[in-house]
Amino acid sequence: MIKRLFFISTLLLVLYPSLNIFAQSMTWPGSIKGDNVYLRSDHSTQSKALTTLSRGQSITIINSYTPSGNDNEAILRAKTDFYDETYGVKMFSLDRGKAVKVNRRQNNKYHISFRNDRTGNIGYAQIETNRLEFIGGETWFYVEVNNKTGWVFGKYVQQFYDEH
Repeated sequence: MIKRLFFISTLLLVLYPSLNIFAQSMTWPGSIKGDNVYLRSDHSTQSKALTTLSRGQSITIINSYTPSGNDNEAILRAKTDFYDETYGVKMFSLDRGKAVKVNRRQNNKYHISFRNDRTGNIGYAQIETNRLEFIGGETWFYVEVNNKTGWVFGKYVQQFYDEH
């Protein structure tokens, strides 16, 4: 029943944005189920990271968004080194589970990039298909945590709601 009410409230908000007060009454609790998860300014891995969240951290889920396919975002399945595009110098490494931008496919490899929000540096890598988990069409959640709001990729959100 809660899922049905959430769907109806989301539909009403899309059709009638002035019903914003209605959305605030339809929040539900959740928690983060990953380590060093980014709270982002928008529902994209390319948007600015606002802060990092910890496993088990309590959140309030306000809304959700599911894009209609987007093959230019993926999650790393293994630790990956990133390099400067011009000189090929190693810039940094990203651990498994971090989201990256998929730039293009060439033969059996993908060219990917990641922008470090702290330094502004962009690193590049070429990796095999089996080292990426594409996330196009996956749900993002708009959440509140510690008086901040932002978007978290759905894979890292544990929802708590009563089915009664």
